[in-house]
Amino acid sequence: MPEVTEIDVPAGAAMGVTVEGATSAWPGAVDTAVLPDVDVFNRQRRYIDVFSRGGVPFPFSATANAPWVVLTPSHGVVRKEQRVWVSVDWSKAPKEASEAEVKIRGTGEDVTVRLKALNPSKPTKADLHGFVEANGYVSIEAEHYIKKIDAGAVRWEKIADYGRTLSAMMVSPVTAASVTPPQGSPCLEYQMYLFDSGKVDVEAIVAPTLNFVPGRGLRYAISFDDQPPQVVDVLAQNSQHDWEESVKDSVRKSTSTHTLDKAGVHTLKFWMLDPGLVLEKIVVDLGGVQPSYLGPPESYRAVASVQKAPPKTSHRSKRSRR
Repeated sequence: MPEVTEIDVPAGAAMGVTVEGATSAWPGAVDTAVLPDVDVFNRQRRYIDVFSRGGVPFPFSATANAPWVVLTPSHGVVRKEQRVWVSVDWSKAPKEASEAEVKIRGTGEDVTVRLKALNPSKPTKADLHGFVEANGYVSIEAEHYIKKIDAGAVRWEKIADYGRTLSAMMVSPVTAASVTPPQGSPCLEYQMYLFDSGKVDVEAIVAPTLNFVPGRGLRYAISFDDQPPQVVDVLAQNSQHDWEESVKDSVRKSTSTHTLDKAGVHTLKFWMLDPGLVLEKIVVDLGGVQPSYLGPPESYRAVASVQKAPPKTSHRSKRSRR
């Protein structure tokens, strides 16, 4: 039996504070209390937890040094724990990047929590097309492409309710021959606005398919804008342990690294190379992705007409029913 210890709770009132995403508590932690960033596109609501470290309830108050920060509730009595929701009145928030502080008072000690908000002049919600970066990443459900390019009878098709989050996209027919992108390769395009440039890691989350063709893995190609497609083999690491992990998690993950020379609008292209690959999710990491089982929730997306590329002899487009 493991060693058993008792926690001595102070007889009087004692305040503790922690914030969303933190593993520390204040007062006492050496680092600074910082909430995850918020932005005008996602309009996130963050939280601060005020909890009791003692045996007596105590009153608390929460105040912000900026008029655009909204706190709910802003005061109360903590018996065990009280959650304070932090949101932004975007009609009052300054343009571009801003910072504010929330001060939690109680039991004679103050805790200051920092908050960063992004309200860019460009792009606006009205002129945004596709996804937008927030918190250093873009998370994309596979079915939310902006354009789908078929190659004759070979095409990407949606599998509704398949996968760990929303759905998946697979190549049909499954008997299609392997191709070398971009020639004769069906393609999914995802448009996004990025505030950062430089190195970008793109993680593709796919179904745990076996290497069913002797001597060959399971490959796709991926590129940004007009860059040459990179070929990625999902089964490049295919030991017994790798297979066990894919069965346990019901997915395989592979990562490619790209370099973007500027911020702004970019188009991510996902090309078929081998049939049998089922794409569930894409995560574009610009340095902000935190470890998690399912990956970050999907980023804000401006919904517009989804394009299905017509045959090369035609210039008509088909509007998605989504």
